[in-house]
Amino acid sequence: MTGSPRPGLRPPARLVDIARAAGVSTKTVSRVLNDEMYVTDATRQRVMDAVTELAYVGDAAATGLRTRKSGFIGLILPDVRNGFFALLTRAIEERLSPASPTLLFGDSDEEADQEERYLRTFRQQRVDGLIILPSGAPSLPDAVSEIPTVIVDRTVPSVRKIADHVLADNSRAAGRLVEHLVRHHGLRSVALVAGNTRVSNVRDRQAGYLRVVRDAGLEPHITSGHSTPDDAAAGAMELFRTLTPPFGVFATNNRMFWGAMAAIARLGLHVPRDVLVTTIDSIGEATVTGLKPTQGVVPVQTVAAKAMRLLAERTEDPTLPPRRETVDIDIEFGTTCGCIPLTNPLMMGPVGAASTVPTTPARDTRAESED
Repeated sequence: MTGSPRPGLRPPARLVDIARAAGVSTKTVSRVLNDEMYVTDATRQRVMDAVTELAYVGDAAATGLRTRKSGFIGLILPDVRNGFFALLTRAIEERLSPASPTLLFGDSDEEADQEERYLRTFRQQRVDGLIILPSGAPSLPDAVSEIPTVIVDRTVPSVRKIADHVLADNSRAAGRLVEHLVRHHGLRSVALVAGNTRVSNVRDRQAGYLRVVRDAGLEPHITSGHSTPDDAAAGAMELFRTLTPPFGVFATNNRMFWGAMAAIARLGLHVPRDVLVTTIDSIGEATVTGLKPTQGVVPVQTVAAKAMRLLAERTEDPTLPPRRETVDIDIEFGTTCGCIPLTNPLMMGPVGAASTVPTTPARDTRAESED
């Protein structure tokens, strides 16, 4: 799809971008990337510094994968309806050239049995590589031993020490968001609305919440184990009734965010006057409510670039030891914690009904031009 890049989603770096950043010609960049002669050490270092800074992968990943046989790369996601996973998929696709393998999708729906079926199919088809956000399929270690594989976003015990990983620093980001509510806004009660704690990134985000709350001498208030916005809303309503405004909320992902927002609306509370809400996930502006979430944003372009690089390197040399790449999560402050004034405060008045707060994620406005 053509058009201007979506806000918050950086387009992949091009050869000309590397040349501009290093102050050299594109021909010189090509010479460096192809390890040719007639380039000084200083110039070579400038080019490689620019490659690192801009997370450039170019055709390197595709070239490393072209020598395989099936012509397919498998990608298994836990939920294709989730906006973050859609953004990640597009970012991976952008790093495959026309001469690269074709991407095959599988949606596990957070179910190990469904993931097992896709793994069986991909192994039978002998895909050239596999990128997976795992849900715990028993045969995953076998797949890792047979297929160049990169684990992304979350991990499971069976492959934690044997596979390449690209993981976000979820605990740190969660801690920063909760600390913002406690220290900057002076809140003495912060609730956690958490998803499935069997998922490692949910556990990491809960750990970051608990660390800050306990360090501040506060009591944890937790509702967890939810898989849908409706489940989260029911648990959040029960929990929020026990708290006295103003209080804070940290939701572990976009579905938990919408569940929390629905509960707040049904209880007749105001955001951010009564409740200050934070979350982690690239969900964009909540245009229906007129709110911009205060959130941690996982840089999907960086995640995709690292995953494709590890996959190419694993394809080139299957004997490499397992590698783990960690990605920092960016914090964006918005209206849901009060750091940015509301443009229409009436939109989050004591409405009582859920009609003004959707219980399914709003469309990510960053998905209109690039994804």
